[in-house]
Amino acid sequence: MRCRSLLLAACVSLSAAAALADDVNTVFDIPRQPLVKALRQFADQTGLQLAYEASIVNGYTSPAVKGTISAREALQRLLLGSDLQFEFIDRRTVVLSPLEPQAEVGAVRSGFSVAALLMTMFSPLAATAQTVGAENSSVIETISVFGTLDSEVSIGSKSGQSLRETPKSVTLVTRERIEAQNLTSLADTLKQTTGVTVKSYTSADNAYFSRGFRVQTVQMDGGAPAISGSFGSYLTPDTAAYDHVEMLRGVDGMYTGAGEPGGVINLVRKRAKSDAEVQLNLSAGRWNAYRSELDVTGPVTSDGRLRARGVAAYENRDYFYDRAESDRKMFFGTAEYDITDSTVAIIGASYENRKEDGFFFRGLPRYADGSDLKLSRSTAFNPDWNHNYTTTKEYFARLEQQFGETGTIKLNVTRLDQHTERALMNSYGPVNPVTNTEPMALGSSTRFGAVQDLLDLSVSGTFKLFGLEHRYTVGADYADVDGSGEQGFDLLTYQYPSTRTIDVFNFDASSYARPVARPLYRYPDNGQTQRGFYGTLGLQLAEPVRLTLGGRYGEFHYENTYLPINPNGSTGNPSSTRYNDSKFIPSAALSWDFARDWTVYASYAQTFRAQANLLQGPPPGSTPLDPLTGDGYELGVKGEFFGVLNAAFAVYSVKRQDQGALDQRYGFFAGSNGRNCCYIQQVDIESEGFDAELSGTVLPGWQVFGGYTYNTSKYNGGATTLYSSGAYYLNQTPEHMLKLWTTWQLPNALSRWTINAGVVAQTETSATGTALASLNSTTYVPYEYTQASYAVWNASVQYRVNDNWSVGLYGDNLFDKTYYQVIATATGENVYGVPRNYVLNVRGRW
Repeated sequence: MRCRSLLLAACVSLSAAAALADDVNTVFDIPRQPLVKALRQFADQTGLQLAYEASIVNGYTSPAVKGTISAREALQRLLLGSDLQFEFIDRRTVVLSPLEPQAEVGAVRSGFSVAALLMTMFSPLAATAQTVGAENSSVIETISVFGTLDSEVSIGSKSGQSLRETPKSVTLVTRERIEAQNLTSLADTLKQTTGVTVKSYTSADNAYFSRGFRVQTVQMDGGAPAISGSFGSYLTPDTAAYDHVEMLRGVDGMYTGAGEPGGVINLVRKRAKSDAEVQLNLSAGRWNAYRSELDVTGPVTSDGRLRARGVAAYENRDYFYDRAESDRKMFFGTAEYDITDSTVAIIGASYENRKEDGFFFRGLPRYADGSDLKLSRSTAFNPDWNHNYTTTKEYFARLEQQFGETGTIKLNVTRLDQHTERALMNSYGPVNPVTNTEPMALGSSTRFGAVQDLLDLSVSGTFKLFGLEHRYTVGADYADVDGSGEQGFDLLTYQYPSTRTIDVFNFDASSYARPVARPLYRYPDNGQTQRGFYGTLGLQLAEPVRLTLGGRYGEFHYENTYLPINPNGSTGNPSSTRYNDSKFIPSAALSWDFARDWTVYASYAQTFRAQANLLQGPPPGSTPLDPLTGDGYELGVKGEFFGVLNAAFAVYSVKRQDQGALDQRYGFFAGSNGRNCCYIQQVDIESEGFDAELSGTVLPGWQVFGGYTYNTSKYNGGATTLYSSGAYYLNQTPEHMLKLWTTWQLPNALSRWTINAGVVAQTETSATGTALASLNSTTYVPYEYTQASYAVWNASVQYRVNDNWSVGLYGDNLFDKTYYQVIATATGENVYGVPRNYVLNVRGRW
């Protein structure tokens, strides 16, 4: 038992706050709730480290603990009725264990535990680590983790389940890992996430793909689904406002409604803390990159019932290509109030302003046959007046009410308001390999944006029947996206077909003056509304077996009106598309805890995408096509080690079925309200493969994150170009992807130093198609080209000066690998990956 506790204590750190002695009085305000949640609040309010195996705290409910008392007394109250005991093994580390011998507990629960076996194997190392820590006062203990077993994720459920309890492939990127890898944007974070392909077409437009399909659904705190990448909404948030990021790969229509079967992103906002804390981060890097972050939190009232948190970030930087720079400001504030012992209210708002000058759009072209132009990575076709300015405002409120032993009612409301204004010139067309005929210069200006109103209400809890515990969740959500008001402008002298060309080998930005803008179109209506009613029931068929059944009924409405504007300023005839649809989608999962620290599961989920604007023949058509569906099948196993290491492996199959394609028997016939004839449901896409992931603490001082994905896909029933299915399917998904990151705190007298290293690697991808041989040509020539396999290595080193300050040096693409992180067509949108980069960071915490 002693060896087990020592290893857990050496490996786990659930709080990065300053250590407090166990006899120091603290203001506690912990409501009655499941013990696992109460222990997290205890760690947060005291700064103490708690070490325990996740399984021993499951099923217990703790009493409320309020008042100014010592940590020892508070913990005694929390554990009343739990048959658990605790031990302070030093002034900041507490180990929890069952009152009875651990061997007996293991025999009762499963009879076998891989964690127990490995505990025995590594206990001498753990004991050595503990002895060194006690004898050498200069040792600074490990204070960051990539993930802990009892970490709850709200994605894939509304009740908050652990990674192991969630029967889907989920990656959790913790705040500690965000800081360890200096991940300052959502795109940076997802580039380091298992199974995700990030296509950064511009500095402001990022597309995310998982299992071959576009990921456009984004949740905030597990609420109703927001849209990114459509209707004028492109969510590219700064990570300074978020505690962690959750990524679910595959299908989850149950809580997100209509969408693609690629996956769901959940952004979990930072929350106010009960103890005062200040964090300051300052950094400087290559290409004049400067960044600062300030994070302040703590109680507002003396009893701690009202708490607040404010975060501010400012970043100014140039890009690795010519003439481009970015200026970004972000402010985030939230307040949290305990209305009663069982009721908490949260409100907050954020503001982000991002200015991209020298905005580089559509990337680089190639020769018409697909050959590489071999341009410098600093090449960009962006006159100084190119720009992209975006302002994002967010307002949110949450109310959580606990009832009974385990019940929770959650209300989550968010308004997202984003507006963008951009003006740009870009190249369009390939370069003729014989004549070096140049691509044309096109220009455009747009003003667009979206207001999204999101609401989710859910009730979840457990109940007992036939001596077993069962789970339930019921709820409803509403998501309205209003992208109306978008305006487009012609930039005179740069209209299609343009007579201006671009010398791609000797680009002179000063020769492209900013032209006059003429109104071209606007969208009086542009958006969608969906509402859904969902429910799940998790039946415990036996002590280790659970069957979860769920269903969602979703209603969908789409509205779009395009209004052209004539050169004389008058408006032309509008064209509209309006349609409604609805669908019931099911889900099911079966899980079996075949050992105390291992679970095997099989799951099925479905999502849909409405296509009621497509009518079946014969003309003029009257019956709309049924929604296309995305069906996800997954078989996986998840394991836990020591309470600090997660392992997961899953085999999956995703089938996107019944997309409409033009019925060749009848051809195309225009109808009313954009409902056109004649179509048949025949396009199917099937994506298959497997994921493997390991995340957490392997040995004392050594943490690791590793994710590997194998993927293959088949496309049947239509063309297979990049923009097939509206680019919702990426036929360039790599067959193999590997993402690794590890951190090692040096032992003994060198423990102030931490070394980190990682790699992002993928196999080759290719692009095929046809392009005009040259400008003004009428001849199409085929192209085919490949981005070879590549690996991008990263590393960093941190030095902890004292309890408050640390210094770090981060290096990306250490071997300065030249590669295209986006390939598209011979006409453009080929984007280089970032060259070697470095950042010096100073962090302070009080």
